[in-house]
Amino acid sequence: MSLWNKLTAGLHLRTATPTYEPGEELVAFVTGAEGSTLLVRIGDSVIELPDGDPALVDATVRFEVESFDAGTHRGRGRLLEVVEEAE
Repeated sequence: MSLWNKLTAGLHLRTATPTYEPGEELVAFVTGAEGSTLLVRIGDSVIELPDGDPALVDATVRFEVESFDAGTHRGRGRLLEVVEEAE
């Protein structure tokens, strides 16, 4: 293994459009709502959490990704718990 490979092992570039796999659990801020669908934005990727309470905008939540389209950077998730209420 070259010195360069040793120095850069494990390094990854961040992207503005991260992708996710079904079953992944994430913790993030709820950044908005469209009716009763909560919106979680991570970079330019958006995950919708249907049947949520719009009062949870600005709260930190834990959710499971149910589906994600890497082409549109949009997905759907299931709210698992509220980690921290909005202030």
